[in-house]
Amino acid sequence: MLGRHHEARISKSIYVSRQRTTREIRGFLRRSFQWMSRRFLLYLLDRAKKIGSSALAKISAAYQTANEGISTIGASFVSNIIKSKRREESLLKKEVVKVTMEDVQKITMLAMKEDSPERDRDALLAILSFNVMLRASEAAEIKWAGVTQKDGMIEVHVEKAKNDQLRLGRSSFFNYEPGSDADILMCRWRLRTKGKCPYVFSHLDGSKKLSKQAISTLSTKMLAAIGKSGATHHCFRRGGANHMRRIGHSMEEIQCRGRWRSAAGLQRYLTDVPTVQGCLQSQAESDDEDDEEK
Repeated sequence: MLGRHHEARISKSIYVSRQRTTREIRGFLRRSFQWMSRRFLLYLLDRAKKIGSSALAKISAAYQTANEGISTIGASFVSNIIKSKRREESLLKKEVVKVTMEDVQKITMLAMKEDSPERDRDALLAILSFNVMLRASEAAEIKWAGVTQKDGMIEVHVEKAKNDQLRLGRSSFFNYEPGSDADILMCRWRLRTKGKCPYVFSHLDGSKKLSKQAISTLSTKMLAAIGKSGATHHCFRRGGANHMRRIGHSMEEIQCRGRWRSAAGLQRYLTDVPTVQGCLQSQAESDDEDDEEK
């Protein structure tokens, strides 16, 4: 009897001990989870100062996947942080300034009327950026060795393109007319730099290449000079894509020349035009577009 009574007391003690340990572990985990949640919320608030709402949402999803969720209160805070950032973005969002082939021609004419190395360089930047839809980072890395002219076509080799998974560089092509303004400006700027810099877009003395930031600054300045205040270098890329779309090029052709990784990424750049919806153009409109291609 005493033995069974002793065993019962031991079993009860073990049970009580296990229950207490379980409560302690649960309490510890709850406190740890709350501590981690607080740390995460503080981190998210700090990141919200530097990144957009989409990036914040991705960080939140990754955290919740790795930590098997987040507390209800924590989830509410995360949602509020992301919503607040989206409201901030909508307030800061500016109307996109459209850049057309006509605008590029205006910049080109300014260069052709003046004997100015700066005008020549800037006009060539506008021509290449529009026709092959260069990003500022891509324009900064274009080398003379990567630009070739043959049989009425210019090839621009982009060494670091976003759709270049093999890292071999991508080539974009566009037609030009020998003896045209684009041809003359290319030759004039090449002669002015005298081969001092291997990069196409360099400082006027040819000492070194222009940075991505310098390319952006020059583009904003030259576009403002023709009345396109607020336009950026990226407007050349957007404008080039819409120009190709308007004159009948396919989505695949635009995506390939502009080095978009996906059709969905390109779609965000395009505006609605009647020709891609099966509407016929008048003969006058068709003639105007043929003139623009020359």
